[in-house]
Amino acid sequence: MKFIAPSQLLLKNLQTVSSIIPSQNNAVPATANVKFEIEDGTLKITGTDLETTIITKVNLSDCDGSGSFLAPPKLIVDTLKNLPEVMVEFNIDENYTITINADETTYNTVGFSTDEFPQMPNMNGMGSFEIDSKILLNAISKTAFATDTAGIRAVMAGILCELQPEHISFVATDAHRLVRYRNLSVKPNVSHSMILPKKPIMVLKNLLDSLMGNVNVEYDETRACFTIDSVTITSRLVEGKYPSYENVIPKNNHNILQIERLPFLQRMRSIAPYANQSTHQIRLKLGADKLSMKAEDLDLSNKATSMLACTFENMDGDENYEIGFSAKFLQEILSNLDSDEVIIQLASPQAAGLIFPKTDDNSDEEILMLLMPVMLT
Repeated sequence: MKFIAPSQLLLKNLQTVSSIIPSQNNAVPATANVKFEIEDGTLKITGTDLETTIITKVNLSDCDGSGSFLAPPKLIVDTLKNLPEVMVEFNIDENYTITINADETTYNTVGFSTDEFPQMPNMNGMGSFEIDSKILLNAISKTAFATDTAGIRAVMAGILCELQPEHISFVATDAHRLVRYRNLSVKPNVSHSMILPKKPIMVLKNLLDSLMGNVNVEYDETRACFTIDSVTITSRLVEGKYPSYENVIPKNNHNILQIERLPFLQRMRSIAPYANQSTHQIRLKLGADKLSMKAEDLDLSNKATSMLACTFENMDGDENYEIGFSAKFLQEILSNLDSDEVIIQLASPQAAGLIFPKTDDNSDEEILMLLMPVMLT
């Protein structure tokens, strides 16, 4: 069995597939390898961690014979990384000895039979829809940072995808903050929800950075499958019920702060190191046209203050309106918005604040970010 393919094309596809393979503790030893299948002039490369499977297809420049074999991805990736853009020839004999010829150099390694490689079950075909790759990329980028990493609840480590007839929503929360991204241009024409695991979604995000076009999404009761170009990612969904997040979004935050996003973010970054490194508390004192920011660590006698121009509509009439937030969380929220200005809606120092990008009213995107306050000390 022999095939020839461009080195950099092969490298790109092999890196995509191997990104899902765990570096150790493989429950099934065969899954430490990638599966190569040659048929009808096409090379199909498969990798899996048993929860997520990635398949890519490469049109071969030349091939002789058909069949399949397993090979260790790291060794081949390292080989291809050090090659210029040349044609690479693979020869695999009946004992799975792999000979690679490229750039006047010969490399030899040993592959394995595919007998122990797990077979991927077919999707049940419950439903499907298409979404523009840039919309999906934006949805992931705007929500993934807010997923739970502390292991509070397994469902909160994933991203909720909600399908409605007239829009699609992506939601993430870690109980301290919540993000909802909604797009009105995607109309799935069905009502359904599923919790997407973060690891394969981040692999998908990395792919979408360099690919354009529509992503075909298929799903059933237990899995979701994303296909774009020559890449397919199939993942088991997170089991469980996602929290009723709509119930925690306040409806009466009537005090409105409007401020330029980048100056606010940059100033916060400059004073945040002076805050208590356990709470990261930053104190915001709001006036009609001025925001006072203070970070302080009483134990270390560290303190930093700063002033910024803003517009604040204080419906409560309190001249000394103050609220505390985690500088760490607020910085992450501001970093994941793109607008020149942000709008922060507040109710009281004890209630969650709502943060929105200031955008065109005709935009198909609706982004809501919620942040719980920190008790002022």
